[in-house]
Amino acid sequence: MNGYHKRFYTPKAFLKDFWDVVIHLPDFRRTSHSRRVSRAFAEKIMLVITAVNDCRYCSFGHTRMALRSGIHESEIQKLLGLELDGLPLEQAVALAFAQHYAETARRPDPQVEKHFYEYYGPQVSQDIMNWMRMILLGNLSGNTADAFLSRLNGRPAHGSSFWNELVLFLLFAPVILPLLGIMRLSR
Repeated sequence: MNGYHKRFYTPKAFLKDFWDVVIHLPDFRRTSHSRRVSRAFAEKIMLVITAVNDCRYCSFGHTRMALRSGIHESEIQKLLGLELDGLPLEQAVALAFAQHYAETARRPDPQVEKHFYEYYGPQVSQDIMNWMRMILLGNLSGNTADAFLSRLNGRPAHGSSFWNELVLFLLFAPVILPLLGIMRLSR
């Protein structure tokens, strides 16, 4: 198949997600300081969503952060392969919801969402949602930048535009370009 085939941002979807993250920044600060969701658990959530969206930058970066937070390499590989069996129930519910949330493009089944919120309660479920918002923005931004690089190599993403990809590439170049260098050096 020709072209770029990962999920990427349209301008409208980017602005919506970006605004969603901006309005939740105070919540995210509280989430990251509260420790209701451990750093290791947050990394697992981010790895699952990254596996759905297949962002190479987030996969690389969050694999490294997961290792630093104490997650074993074999568990990381399972999470990136979306193998969620054998996990403790208190994590499996969130990880399955995170996968569903990403696969449905942030439009989960209302019953699944209700179960998620009931299981974790209002505060912890909001903390988990904050981690999910941040990684989704990162994943799709990285993929959109990659769509631009793919376009430059003659494989444009169907349904995208040069200008959309260029703007997002330029916005995220300060993060993506150093990561590309680090990724090449670690091979």
